[in-house]
Formats: sequence, structure tokens, C-alpha cells
Amino acid sequence: MGRTPALTAAAILTLALGIGANSAIFSVTNALLLKPFPYRDPAQLVIVEVRDKAQDRGMNLVRYEMLRDRSRSLGETAVWANDQLNLTGNGDPVQIAVGRVSPNFFSLLGVVPQLGRDFTAEEGQPQGKPVVLLSDTLWRTRFHADAGIVGQTVKLDSNAATVIGVLPAGTNFPFVGKAEIWTPRYFEFSLMPTARLRQGVGYLNLVARTRPGVTMQQTNTELALLNEQYRAQNATMPDADPDITLKSQPLRDVVVGDLRSKVLMLMAAVGVVLLIACGNVASLLLSRAMTRRREVAVRSALGARRSAIVGQLLTESVLLALIAAGFGIALGWGSTRALGTWGAAQLPQGMPVGIDWRVLLFTLGVSVVAGVLFGMAPALQLASIDVNGTLREEGRGASSSAGRVKARDALVVGQIALSLVLLIGAGLLVRSFARLLAVDPGFEAHNVLTMNLTLSTLKYGTPAQQLAFFDEVLRRVGAVPGVHHAAISAAQPLSTVRITPVLPQGQPDRPLGQRPFVDIEAISQGWFDAMRVPLRAGRAFNSGDQTQSPPVVIVNESFARQYWPGANPLDEHVFVGRRPVPAQVVGVAADVKNQGLAEETRPQLYLPFSQLPWSSMNLILRTEGPPQIVIGAVRTQIAAIDPDQPLTDVQTVDDLMDTARAQPRFLLMLVGGFAGLALVLAVIGIYGVLSFSVAQRRQEFGVRMAMGADRDHILAVVLKHGFVLALVGVGLGLAAAFLLAKLMAGMLYKTPGRDPVTFIAAPVALVLVVLLASYLPARRATRVSPVDALR
Repeated sequence: MGRTPALTAAAILTLALGIGANSAIFSVTNALLLKPFPYRDPAQLVIVEVRDKAQDRGMNLVRYEMLRDRSRSLGETAVWANDQLNLTGNGDPVQIAVGRVSPNFFSLLGVVPQLGRDFTAEEGQPQGKPVVLLSDTLWRTRFHADAGIVGQTVKLDSNAATVIGVLPAGTNFPFVGKAEIWTPRYFEFSLMPTARLRQGVGYLNLVARTRPGVTMQQTNTELALLNEQYRAQNATMPDADPDITLKSQPLRDVVVGDLRSKVLMLMAAVGVVLLIACGNVASLLLSRAMTRRREVAVRSALGARRSAIVGQLLTESVLLALIAAGFGIALGWGSTRALGTWGAAQLPQGMPVGIDWRVLLFTLGVSVVAGVLFGMAPALQLASIDVNGTLREEGRGASSSAGRVKARDALVVGQIALSLVLLIGAGLLVRSFARLLAVDPGFEAHNVLTMNLTLSTLKYGTPAQQLAFFDEVLRRVGAVPGVHHAAISAAQPLSTVRITPVLPQGQPDRPLGQRPFVDIEAISQGWFDAMRVPLRAGRAFNSGDQTQSPPVVIVNESFARQYWPGANPLDEHVFVGRRPVPAQVVGVAADVKNQGLAEETRPQLYLPFSQLPWSSMNLILRTEGPPQIVIGAVRTQIAAIDPDQPLTDVQTVDDLMDTARAQPRFLLMLVGGFAGLALVLAVIGIYGVLSFSVAQRRQEFGVRMAMGADRDHILAVVLKHGFVLALVGVGLGLAAAFLLAKLMAGMLYKTPGRDPVTFIAAPVALVLVVLLASYLPARRATRVSPVDALR
């Protein structure tokens, strides 16, 4: 290794790239799939979901209490709900993410506060004293790590609560999401009256610990029976639909979700890159084997057994791989930090990606395996040389050289095949992302600003107070210079926040619990102008659609097509939720994407905000110029109405669109980067093979030219060699890519797994690149001097 520093450096660099990529992606795999959750007996933790077909509906209080009291397979259950409350005092008003949990939530998980104590059962009752736990981050930033915080009071929506403790630093709950304050008042919710919560509102989530020895199948069987009992005893509840099921899943499966298949695909991709790197290093070692034939022959003549020679050569290869592993770990560490920064939004919150002993052990194992892989072919080649012929006459090694060339050819064919698999995978993602970029969301996103206003239910507890506040906001903000249109909506663009059972006119009458659920959206009368969503028929909401006016709705095109195909929706009415009076359809709006860019639009109803007041609304502003220039003026106007009212989640709709595309973009960048790296390594590999072939055939080319062959003929001979290798590799790669396409089908947006454009363009591009890599050695072959070659 020391005598051939250039070759050694090239091998180490090539291996370090492959090992570093594997180390980085395995750190993600480790964080998501292998590293145990920091809870007590995490393998026993499950999430119980209420599902309507494939959609999570949330659990209501009545259903939770039944499961808590009757389940025998679940040893202990706890619930949580995500809420937003305004924290005042101790600085500027700020909106805080709040976790409403049952009092046994932390004890079930085995989390003990670092300061103070946990909740008690009495504090989880309606008559219990209001108390809260703080996150370590909030304690340090808002309360300056005050050790005497326990016993002090904080104001949430102007309600005083006593701080009883602080959670440990680094405590994360990826299945809950971000929460900075925790309260045991899970039976309350800022957006709903307490009495309404017992009427079937699905706002809770349930985590449970299974009893020892109980399987997941047994748990789900019992949940199905309890679901039937719930339906029979609560027939008037909105979630008594026969299509609704209860299902438990391991906690990790819920947290990771569909990321599992994507992470495993990335692991396969970096594995391919490492195999290609091993192929390149094997080719380099096969080249060096020419200079070691006499050394190995002497060892054999002195009595060295074949196994000893193979062992020595493999030891050298593994040592080379371990040196490369050191550099690979450094590359992996840097890549892991980059993944943690650029890909943080695409990974579950609270599952940090980093290098730990599992990643180091994996890197060590991969390095040893790689050393054996790339060292085996040269070791076997050298161990099988003709000892007598090599010692007696160096020139008689021609047949051995031919064997080495065939081995190198086989390695390059494998590299080309593996590179094509990655290229086709990247090509499919490119085609899918291009279609996602071209999706029409149904509204005009440019120059639109959105921000959230969540009102204190103590200060604005009645619908009249909420209406008055938002009317004043729209009046003031609409007059801000640069604001063209101002409106409010309960949900941000591309999403929904509320669903309700409906009964469209003309459909068979059914109990509330068996009516279909659809998305509903509360908006102000200027929303369609602000978002530039066209109306296909009828009118928008106007000032006449007030609280005491006859109820009205606007339906989207999907709703009209599903429930009134071929009819005029403006002649129809809809029963919404528990309302006894049907709402008249006054308009039909164009479909907008309401479940994200990659999902089909679901049927939706728009209701005037005056007839569906809501304490948490999003302010939508269409501006004449860049939206950011009006943020300061908008904050001033909100503070003039209520100085304690925070303004949160300020972003442009263009940013929302980018966020919706972030995960497929991130996946495309990773797979595309690995495909590019694989292609570069494959090009280097075929260049090395053909250069070696030209060097070995130097005398042959000299004889050919001496016998009259022209330079074009020599060029064609070498290019043909490269072309044949490319064709064989492409054939094998296409066969593997067809299998890959099936695995990727669920990751593609409106792109067939066997997209003909990709399956034609990728092989053609790869063959052209291989021919380009073949041209330089071919050109060198045409410059062979017949006289020098023969001499």
C-alpha cells in the first residue's frame, strides 16, 4: 500500500464515499426504526386509532372512557389532545402549544419530572385545581431556568394555573408533536364548549400499554367487540357509523408511518453505491495484481498454501477498508448533521439523527464486508497463478491476464447494472416531482400571506365576541396600505380542520351516526376573492349571511358531483351536523386541494364565519407586492385591538406550497445524489477497465496496425468492447429496475412505476456516458506506434 500511494489513495477515497453514505443513511434508519423509545417498556406501547376507512377520525370522551373501563387486553390507557393557548405575563403574549393529557400520561410512559411532581388523579377531574407542567425548553427560555418556578402561577387564556413541575431536558413525544405546557384537563378543549365534547367530537388520541403475553391480534379482536358495543349503546353519536373501526398499532409504526419504506429504499440506494465502489476498488486491485504475480509465485514456491495467500490478501483488503471507514465515519458525521438540518421537517419531531454505537458498529461491519467483497476476486486470481510459468518466464502469464480482464469486465457490468437501477429510481422521482410541481391547487398562491389568531376562550367565550373581534380585524387590516384583499378561514390553504356528518337533500334519511362525514370550512365573505378561487355557479357569501339569517352553504365541485350528479346544486339543501334546519346551497366553488397537493380533493362545504364562529382563525391577506412588507403594520393593528393577542404561524402561501413539496423534493435530492455518485463511479470503473485492456493489448494493436489496420478500426475495436459491456449491464439493470418500480409505486405521484420515458431515457443516457468514458482509452489505442509496440 505504501509503495503504490496513488492507487491506495484512490481506493480509500472511493470506499470512503460509499461507507460514508451508508453511515449517514443508517443513522436515519437507526433513529427511526432501531433506537428504542426512551419510555418504560416501549415494546408494549400501542396507539389505538378510530378509523373511518383509511382516515384517522380521533377519539371522543365517551369512547375513551369505555375503553379505559372495559378493555382487558390493554393494561393502562392514557389520552392526549393538542391545543393552542395564549400565555400572558412574564414577557410578551405568545401562543403556546399545549398538551392536554390524562393525569396518568407521564406515569404510563415512565417519564418523571426533573423538578416538582407529576399530576394526580384528582387534578384530572373537572373540579380539580388547575395545574401545569412545563417543558425544559420553555422553562429555560421564558422563565430563565428559575429553580423556584414550582408553585408559581402562569396565565393561559387569562386562566391562572399553578406550575407543579418541569419535564426533563430532551424529553420528546414524537407521537404527540410539539407541546411546551402540559395540563391534565383533557376533558376541555379551547375550540369547543365542554358540553359539546361529550356529544361525539373526536379530538383525543389514545396511547396504551398492552398486558404481558397479549398479542396485537388479540388486542384488535377485543377492540372490534368493544367497538360493536359502543355502536349499540351510542347509536346517536356521529361516530356510530358501521364503517368506523378501532385498531391498535405499535407506537413505532404510528410514529414512523410511510417513512419506513422510504428509509429502506434509501438504505438500498446507498448499498448499491457501496457495491459499485467495491467494484471499482476490486478493479484497481486486479490491476495491481499484475505487479505482484512474481511475489505470490515465490511465496507459493517456498511452501505457502493457497489459503494462506488468500488470507494475507484479504487481510490487506480489510485493512484498506478499515482505513477508509475512518474517513467514511467523518463524512457520515458531516452528512448526518446536514440531514438533521435540511431534513428536520421531513422526520418525526423528537427523533434526533446522530452517530451512536449502533451506527459505529454498523459502519465497522459494512467496512469488513466491503473489504472481503472487493478483495476476494484479486485474492483468488493471484492464488491460482501458474507458479512454474511465472518464475520461469514472465510472458507466459498471458492467460492469467486474460482471466483478470474478464473478471474486471464482470465487475464493470455489475456497476453499470446497479447504476441503471439508481438512475431509473431517480428518474421516476424526477417525473413524479415534475407532475407535483405542475399540480393546480385551485387557488393563486403568489402574494398571499397567512397567519393564525387563536382567541382566549375566557375573553372571547361567546360567538358574538369572536365575531366582533374578527370583524374589527378585517376592517383594520383591510385598510393597511398594500393589502388588496383580507379574509379569514378556519384552515390554512391545502388543509382542513373540521369534519361533520351531513345529509344532502335527495339522499335517503339516515341516523346522525351513519351519515357521511365531509370537510367543512368557515370563511369570511372575501375569502374567494383573496384566494382567487372561482365560483362555477351561484354567489359568494355577502353581508346578508348573518347569524340570524337562514343558513347557507357553498359546495365544491366534488361535493356536487358526488351527491347531485347532473342536477342543479343551487336548488338543493344540506343538513349540516346536528342543525335541525337545512342550509341552502347558494354557490358552487371550483375544487381546491384540501388534503395536500398529492391527494385528490375531497367533498367540502363552505359556511359563512358568521354562522359558524370559531375562536382559532387564519388571516388571509392578498397583497399588491411582496407579502412580508405588511407584517409589521398588521401586528400593529392586531395589538391596537388587543395588546395581549399573539399573532403566530406567519408565512406566505408560497411557503405552504413549498412545504407540501418538501418531502418528495428531499427524497429526490438524496436518491438523485446517490444516482449521480453511482454514475461517476461506474464511469471511472469502465474507464479503468478499458485503459487496462488497452495497456494489455498494446502489442496486439501494434501488430494490427503493422498489418494495415487504420486508426478508425482500432478505435472501433475498443469502443465495441465498452459498448458490449454497456449493453449487458443495461440488460441486467432493466430487469432489476422492473422489480424496483413495484416497490416505488406508492412513492410516486401520478407516475406509473414503469414509466416508458424513464425506462427509455435512462438506459440511452447511460450507454452514451459509457461510450464517452470508452472514447479516451480508444483514442489512446489509436496512438500506439507499431514499431515501439513490436520492439
